[in-house]
Amino acid sequence: MNKNILVIDDDESIIWVIKKALEPLGYKITSRTRLASGLRAAENRPQLVLLDLILPDGNGLEGLREIRSADPDITVIMITANARMESTITAMKEGAYDYLEKPFDIEELKIVVEKAFRDLAMKQELRELKKAAFETETPQMIGKGPKMLKVFKDIGKVASKDITVLITGESGTGKELVARAIHFNSRRSGGPFIALNAASIPKDLLESELFGYKKGAFTGAVGNKTGKVEAANGGTLFLDEIAEMDPNLQAKLLRFLQDKEFTPLGSTESIKADVRIIGATNRDLAESVTRGSFREDLYYRFNVVQIKVPPLRDRKEDIPLLIKAFLSESAEKLETGEKELSKEARILLSKYDWPGNVRELENVIKRACVLSAGTMIEKKDLLLEEDNAYSIKEFLEEKLKRYLKDMTRVTNFDLYDTILSEVEKALIAIVLRETNNNQIKTARLLGINRNTLRSKIKEYKLL
Repeated sequence: MNKNILVIDDDESIIWVIKKALEPLGYKITSRTRLASGLRAAENRPQLVLLDLILPDGNGLEGLREIRSADPDITVIMITANARMESTITAMKEGAYDYLEKPFDIEELKIVVEKAFRDLAMKQELRELKKAAFETETPQMIGKGPKMLKVFKDIGKVASKDITVLITGESGTGKELVARAIHFNSRRSGGPFIALNAASIPKDLLESELFGYKKGAFTGAVGNKTGKVEAANGGTLFLDEIAEMDPNLQAKLLRFLQDKEFTPLGSTESIKADVRIIGATNRDLAESVTRGSFREDLYYRFNVVQIKVPPLRDRKEDIPLLIKAFLSESAEKLETGEKELSKEARILLSKYDWPGNVRELENVIKRACVLSAGTMIEKKDLLLEEDNAYSIKEFLEEKLKRYLKDMTRVTNFDLYDTILSEVEKALIAIVLRETNNNQIKTARLLGINRNTLRSKIKEYKLL
């Protein structure tokens, strides 16, 4: 481990003493005499910063907040000639590792610095152990096609940057796996990873689940409860299906994203929490903003970086890899013994459209491993309807081939516009019937703007 120390202190004699004491022990010392230049030097990510409380161009406590906000992994020890109880308490609350008063004892300085680096080494070791556990115990994202490679690249780009991320994709595509990969490849990997699905919790209970509550906050609150935000302090909170949140809760979440503070139900005191938020949704959030069900300011807070997870039907080249992984997992964890798929079973799996995505494929393989007799999994063991084993593309191609046999004899026929309009008209009519003519639901299912839907309904005289 490197032993880089940045000293930010306007007293040149103090800098000289620190260098004299620590450089012979193998520490590399960089120094700055002003806060502004010190903060710029901190961007080079030293392991430890010795920061003076009072500097010519600013307050050391503000510098502490900025350093910790930019990189929570940097250890900061405050040093000052004017120690007061208030400033000491504030510094420790803001995340200072320790507090030394000038003139400090050289041996004390050595002990505190050595302890800080021992703790840093332990954190690094713990981070590596957790990452190894993640790689061996957590289901991994599998894929070699261009769409999944883009997801992997996006994860690599955002993991080290402590920014909010929005993960979008259909149910079952593996959005939580993306969030876990971001966490375990970030500087927060030594901290907790907490997941919360907003759609799985009643809306009137979601706020208390997220922010916690104090005893007596409501009927049945017989004790204090720690919320997911506080539990994720120092780590990552993954909020799945954020579009399901109540507008009032959205406002409170926005406040937390802005200030890193929250107030539990039944409390009047704000609590700080150093948490990275990763959100996910299977909806079009921009459309939700247009409809007024999702706050525009919260949308822009979440949408700093967006990672789109492709549906399985758009990356069928990955199906053989996923099948191999699920067969292996079934043999190991479900003790089904080694199994393999017949040629007919593999063909069916490759043609199936997978509306439930990777999750559905996993369930199909594991179910077949458990229920099939012998080592060979036949097509019948998959319990899939062959009628569904065709993609939309294949279905339309088959229908168009039949239609075009007759159309090739017709001249001066606007084939392109006619087919597109007929398909669009039929699709909108079907979805309208399924939703009992609910235009909001229809627009959501079709993935189009409600105004666009209205104009199409009028154009095709559907209502």
